Amino acid sequence: MSRKKDTADTFFDFIFNLIVALMPLYIIFLFAFLFLNKQAFWKLLLIGLGVIVSIFFIWLLINRAIKDKKEKLIEDANRLGLNNDINNFINRSGKEKGKGVWQHMGYGFNLDRMRIFIKTLAEKGLKIKEIDDLEYVLTRFIDNKEEALLKGGFESKQYKFSSLSGTDFENLLVRLYELMGYIVQHPGGRGDQGGDLILNKEGQRILVQAKRRTDNIGNRAVQEAVAAKKYYDCNRVMLIGSSNFTREALELASANEVELIGKKELQGLLLSHLKENWD
Repeated sequence: MSRKKDTADTFFDFIFNLIVALMPLYIIFLFAFLFLNKQAFWKLLLIGLGVIVSIFFIWLLINRAIKDKKEKLIEDANRLGLNNDINNFINRSGKEKGKGVWQHMGYGFNLDRMRIFIKTLAEKGLKIKEIDDLEYVLTRFIDNKEEALLKGGFESKQYKFSSLSGTDFENLLVRLYELMGYIVQHPGGRGDQGGDLILNKEGQRILVQAKRRTDNIGNRAVQEAVAAKKYYDCNRVMLIGSSNFTREALELASANEVELIGKKELQGLLLSHLKENWD
């Protein structure tokens, strides 16, 4: 996906294109002086090599400074305790597809949402100014998440979603979100009106509908979640499943502001917070 380049990239693109444009002329002059004035030839050759080497070292220094600045963002995110905020953004907003989307390892992010998230992080003390910087942060967090999933598959005991009943699945989510710092109400049961869990944290009251399924989760689950949000007077709603969602469910959820957490995202949360590998 194309996007606006930062100042350093634009500057070095200009220098590179200028060198490429002038190179044929420079080579002609070199050959001319090779036969006419060998002393001038060697002088021109050394000057050309010196310019190229100098530009290369300047490029290395600037790129090192840019990398250090971005690494500082990762350190600051950890210091400020923003790991959950960033992982939640990845899980909630990383499902976009199509044009105008930044993508990494199967995750896709709308640029407008990324700009809003930059403002949110800035309010919490993380000074991100450019989309490019947020891309770096998200890349690191996504890479860490995927690496943890792979390592977990080799090193951890394997748990099976299919071995759980609906109530067991709800209890697993209770354990997860309590460890994530939420106060969890568990109204789930017969006649629960679609409200399996209610998460409370920092003024947010989030209705959770849990679906322990092996097949894809469709529209009906989204509709039930929307209705339960109103019934339990919550300001957000999440549908968490042990499988994936149909395209129709994704579209309906987007239209009704239902946050979807499917199998892959849930596996990452369970491994990150409970240190358990689920399949």
